[in-house]
Amino acid sequence: MPMRSLVACLALSGFALSSIGLAQQPDRINPMIVLHERGLPVFGVTHPPIVAAGRGPAGAAANPATPAPLPSLTDAARDTMAYRFSDFAYDNYSSASADRFLGYMGAMLAAGGSAREHAFISKVPIIHTDPALATTRIVEQLNAGHVGVMLQEVESADEVRAGLAAMRFTSKGGTRPEQGVGLAAAYWKLTEAEYRRKADPWPLNPQGELVLWAIVESKKGIANIREIAQVPGLTVIVVGAGTLGGVFSTTGADGQRVRDQAGFDAGVSAILSACKEFKVACSHPANNPKEVTDLMARGFTVFTMQRRDAAAFDAIAAGRKLGRRD
Repeated sequence: MPMRSLVACLALSGFALSSIGLAQQPDRINPMIVLHERGLPVFGVTHPPIVAAGRGPAGAAANPATPAPLPSLTDAARDTMAYRFSDFAYDNYSSASADRFLGYMGAMLAAGGSAREHAFISKVPIIHTDPALATTRIVEQLNAGHVGVMLQEVESADEVRAGLAAMRFTSKGGTRPEQGVGLAAAYWKLTEAEYRRKADPWPLNPQGELVLWAIVESKKGIANIREIAQVPGLTVIVVGAGTLGGVFSTTGADGQRVRDQAGFDAGVSAILSACKEFKVACSHPANNPKEVTDLMARGFTVFTMQRRDAAAFDAIAAGRKLGRRD
């Protein structure tokens, strides 16, 4: 299926990893880590719909009263397999969609998919709001075959350390149970013993295959950004640009939102500066070629295309060319 033709049949609810267009190291599972190790930019796109439309702007139907019918999981897997231009896929994994996502991963396996070609990463609940729920979701997500975890609204180094602990098996000093990894091992094309050996955070473990992203999207997170950036094992810091836009705004006398652009820009610059100082990859959402071009010029190296449309595909193509990926 031609890349652009996917737009007609795919609504966005998350993102999944695809082939990287490079000779991947034979002992590496996670294609993102190959790129990080080579100092190359990373590009992700949302994955096809597997949950009800209308959950957030990306998955909203044209008419919310009559949401578009869900594709079969087999069709969703087939559409995912047809797309191999991005490095990862983003997934809004949640308790509400967990069962359907597990079925989707089964369909991906049946279609011949694997983490090497289609790697998934998704958000988990905010740790400082509900540590127990966040930890549970981290384990569920990894056991479904994801290659990484995205922590929302990170405001302290302790939250990053808690996320790392939840990702690590008890045999490695973490809190993740050793059992329940059958689906993940199958999607990684490994035995369960091999999976347990490789499923550890990188670069904390140089041989690990999991990545941890911390989304900074509050003033407290920005205030603590240097401490956050110094936690060993943190792979990517993400500018939560959408949420920060609301944080740096107020309601005027006329009822309209007034954005503090100077404050927003200073916050983004503080996050990027900490990434550069402590040599942590820095991410920013981007949805068209101009945004990718501008952000790469500033030093951002990881990008999530929040829509699966022609502009997003063009953005990835432009970024790959600028990053000398092609």
